[in-house]
Amino acid sequence: MGYLNNSTRTLDAILTKKGREILSSGGDFTVSKFALGDDEIDYALWDTTHTQGTDYYGAVIDNLPSLEPFNDPSEIMKYKLVTRTGGAQAMIKLLAMNASNLTSLIYYKLEGNNRSHRIDVQHDSVQTSLGFGTAHTDSYQTFSGISVGRVSNADLVGTNDYNELLNELYTVTLLDSSIAVLAPEPIEPPPNIPITGFIALENTANPTKYDKKWISYIDNVQHLSQTVSGCVLGADGNLNINNLNGSNFRNLKLYPKTVTQNPTKTSIIITGESSGAVIEYDVSITYDTTN
Repeated sequence: MGYLNNSTRTLDAILTKKGREILSSGGDFTVSKFALGDDEIDYALWDTTHTQGTDYYGAVIDNLPSLEPFNDPSEIMKYKLVTRTGGAQAMIKLLAMNASNLTSLIYYKLEGNNRSHRIDVQHDSVQTSLGFGTAHTDSYQTFSGISVGRVSNADLVGTNDYNELLNELYTVTLLDSSIAVLAPEPIEPPPNIPITGFIALENTANPTKYDKKWISYIDNVQHLSQTVSGCVLGADGNLNINNLNGSNFRNLKLYPKTVTQNPTKTSIIITGESSGAVIEYDVSITYDTTN
């Protein structure tokens, strides 16, 4: 990371980390949107007491150095520029909920009785299952839901803007899918399968676009990010992933994978797709070698 020369106007565009991943894998890559942000601006430096008058209130801000773009999503574009109705005094702000669950995930070395330490994934029409490699017990599930709330600041945001954004969709990004995976919640398995729970594909022969948001990340061992967009916020504060018909939803869960360091850490970033509001959660996974 470096600074740009403020004496000239510079347009320096780079691909995000996700864009580089898609391009390097030979995927369909077409730039259709862009975003603007002001992460390096400290608006507390707006000085209404400046002795030279209103033209100089923002003098310090105008002379702040501009950062070169870099592609770490946990450090850049956290404060995107958005359009708001005139008179707004604050932005939509997301509120952390049940964040402690994400820092107490466990992967068990042993499968347990009847694979009780494993959540499996359906992989064919007879609903047999494929080991997922994620862990839970009957008494304490070590996979976690993804929850988020909103600060009740309609008086500052403006009632119209606040209400209009109540039903916005959310994008969830896991920064390192080599140690965990975002996927739908498990369901009760068929009677002939001796496991505690499994995740059903919507179409086993031809995975739907919703299945594709998570299925390819199950066995991923590379340090790639995983992004699940279009998530709906339920009344309980849990984020849900669409299913095939787009009207029924499944809770989005985070499942741990085998880790080599204890604990192993990463982060989850949740972004309001219309408001641009962002919140980041820490993720920590412990490897239990005795159970």
